[in-house]
Amino acid sequence: MNPLVGRARTLSALHGHVDAVARGSGGCVAVEGPFGIGRTSLLKAAALAGAERGLTVVAGRADGSGRPVPLQLLTNFLRQVTSGESDLDELARPDSNPFWLMDRIGELVEDAARRRPLLIVLDDAHRVDDVSGLALRGLVRSLASSPVLWLLARRPVPTRTLAQHAVGWLIDHVAARLPLEALDDDAVAELCTGLLGAEPGPSALGWAARCGGNPWLLKTLFGAFVEAGEVVIVDGTASVVAERPPEDVLGAVGRLLHDLSPSVRRLLVSGRRIGRTFAVEETADLLNEPTDVLSSLVDEAAHVGLVRRDGTKVEFVHEIVADALRHTATRGGAERPRPVPSAVPPSAPPRAPGCGCDEMAARAVAALGDLSDETPRTLARALRLLAGAGRDAEAARLAGAAVRPGAGPGTGAATEARLVLELSRGLRDTGSHALSGELLRRTLARPDVCELDRAKLKGALAETARHGGGMPGAVVTPWRGRPPLAAPSASCGTCARPLWTWLLRALTATDRFAEATAVGDAVRREAEALGEPWPAGLWHGHRAGLLVAAGRLDEAHAEAEEALRRTDPRAPDESLPARLALALVSMHRGDLATASEQLRAAERSTPADANANATADRSALDRTLARFHAVSGRPAMAVQTLINVEAGVTPDPLLFAEAPAAAAMLVRLAGQVGLDAEAARAAELARRVAGRNPAVASLEGGAEHAEGLLRHDPAALHRAVELYRLAARPLAAGAALEDAAREEQGTRNRSGTVRLLESAMDQYLECGAQRDVGRVQRKLRRLGVSNVRGLGADRPKSGWESLTDAELRVVRAIVDGKTNREAASALFLSPHTVDSHLRRVFTKLNINSRVELTRLFIAHETAAPDPAASPATPGRAVADRAGAPQWAASPA
Repeated sequence: MNPLVGRARTLSALHGHVDAVARGSGGCVAVEGPFGIGRTSLLKAAALAGAERGLTVVAGRADGSGRPVPLQLLTNFLRQVTSGESDLDELARPDSNPFWLMDRIGELVEDAARRRPLLIVLDDAHRVDDVSGLALRGLVRSLASSPVLWLLARRPVPTRTLAQHAVGWLIDHVAARLPLEALDDDAVAELCTGLLGAEPGPSALGWAARCGGNPWLLKTLFGAFVEAGEVVIVDGTASVVAERPPEDVLGAVGRLLHDLSPSVRRLLVSGRRIGRTFAVEETADLLNEPTDVLSSLVDEAAHVGLVRRDGTKVEFVHEIVADALRHTATRGGAERPRPVPSAVPPSAPPRAPGCGCDEMAARAVAALGDLSDETPRTLARALRLLAGAGRDAEAARLAGAAVRPGAGPGTGAATEARLVLELSRGLRDTGSHALSGELLRRTLARPDVCELDRAKLKGALAETARHGGGMPGAVVTPWRGRPPLAAPSASCGTCARPLWTWLLRALTATDRFAEATAVGDAVRREAEALGEPWPAGLWHGHRAGLLVAAGRLDEAHAEAEEALRRTDPRAPDESLPARLALALVSMHRGDLATASEQLRAAERSTPADANANATADRSALDRTLARFHAVSGRPAMAVQTLINVEAGVTPDPLLFAEAPAAAAMLVRLAGQVGLDAEAARAAELARRVAGRNPAVASLEGGAEHAEGLLRHDPAALHRAVELYRLAARPLAAGAALEDAAREEQGTRNRSGTVRLLESAMDQYLECGAQRDVGRVQRKLRRLGVSNVRGLGADRPKSGWESLTDAELRVVRAIVDGKTNREAASALFLSPHTVDSHLRRVFTKLNINSRVELTRLFIAHETAAPDPAASPATPGRAVADRAGAPQWAASPA
């Protein structure tokens, strides 16, 4: 099937621009059109043509994440083509001035393009943020005389933001515009022939007409008909025997509309209740909104291509979209008018939003982006972790949500095959052979899987059968996107926890904080769009837990308090994630009274059931209680809360999966009270969890940390530090640094001990962990270190006295003649952290060079800059050469 049916003229124009840049000309082309019209397919074809003509092709997509996409794309390109002498570290700094970056990148790209013409492809340009929009406009203009072709694709949007003003100006004044219209009847018939494998008959063409010439709607609709067995071919003519659109199509179209604002969606659903055509005044009465407000919302929907206006009347462009909206309204869906609050509370507490947990989880998975790059691997790691921790049912339901047919644009057979191959490998490695085989067989049942993917799936199924000792044969139940192993009901009213909470937990546990945030944001948007009660307290509580894992304690505290404010008092168990997060934050801050209060409340709200959710709740509560016992000076109780070899108490496998540093804490505490068997058991369990999840840095770090403590192995502890840093877990890295410092002190290497402790304090200072900072300060003072500054002392905003201890240590290393990388190695920091410290130093001191920095250092410091080789110096922390006692306190 040709994906570019009906686009020959546009493709020819694109080829002309590609030929021009190959001859040395530059330019900018904008492909514009509504959703599903085929912009991405044209961009791919143009990129292929550029590669065939010898151009360098750089391609990417704006995702609305706030990243400066054009700068990021070109930085990655420069890393590949620029000589080793060029220092590109400056370009990778996340806090660099984007306008300086734009100028510098423009210079480097101009130089590279002289050697080989460049084609830059940017899809979804309507989603760029303000910085990206301005950078895009500036780069296109500055490179206009170079052999660089910019190929942009965007959906029409109202010009309300700075970004869209910038992109709009660029397209109006610089770019050649290639608008994409709906396919004509001949192109629709040709596309249907490719989709159905035969010429479409009247019934098929009737269904095609309901798609309004939109290629994505046509592919989605007829793909679902083929999969459902509702296409019959007789004498070379294909007929559709269905009387209504498949449920999967309605769901896919509904998810496609989620890019719209909730207000526009409410308008469209309310308008569809009136009919295929409606008046703005009618919806204004229905929604009790001003007409002028709704009129602007209609304009927004018209920009996207969903409706067209004819005077005061509004008409849906595609009947299939209208069907999906009618379906939403019939189900009592998202865009109902918001109900007026009643003085009488409902009889039951609110549960998960929407019409079902699995549906919400499918939409949350869609938030991870187009399932073509890292998303399958990310999902596979998350589900592998759940299955390995004994949560097969939850993993099965999430797998079903991930491969649900019609989950959105891009969820075709090839994408599903790749996702299932990733999932099955991870599930097989954790012993979940039945679930792995189920997913593989159901994907093999798809008729549109290509032969190459089919061979890979069959090979994976054979491998699964070998490991599983033989598997059940044919699957007799039809594929509906959720494996039959999913025992819990899809009804949110009966699930103890919404399914999306397990996805959030799994992504957080696998160090995918950005993806967990994206999923959480999608759930919140969806829930608010539904306009129905939803467990907002539970949502904020899980977000607080994510922030604790990332070391963002102040934000975690605010989220946890918001969660408690928004938790329904009739559903106290929904407050548990927030209470545990608040207890952890309080412990790191030294507020044990608040921690104790929250833990008591959490114990009262933990259900006594034996279901998976209750067991997971109990596991999370137990590990937080163990930490509380540890910081309260009860090491034996802390250990035996979780592990008691003699009594046969073994922790839930989820414990070390969700708290990678917990095993090290248990080994440390067990060593203090002579519980050697428990220490060995904790290290063994941590290694087992890491072995089941080999791609998760924090879990490997947790295993190295526990083993390093158990065996007094400094190298393992240093590996743990680096793995925790790689996983962006600063609190765990700080604990490993403290433990490494203790091992260094045992070898009487005081300078190394001090550097490690100072690095640990840097981690804690960044997190705002007052109690941990205080503990490290005491250790440093016992080592004879003077002038140890604490958290946020009354420090000025600028000048030498404004520099933090961490910044001063970097300054001394730089003044001592070290490069950034050498300083990073000496201080146990990453090069990016050193860069960040130096930028802040330059800003605070209002300087621009290392020469000025050295001059200021000499003016303020009276001794040599290396703390490992100099006596105590006023204004900084150094190690006394005299002996120092061992400390008893350790990170909990």
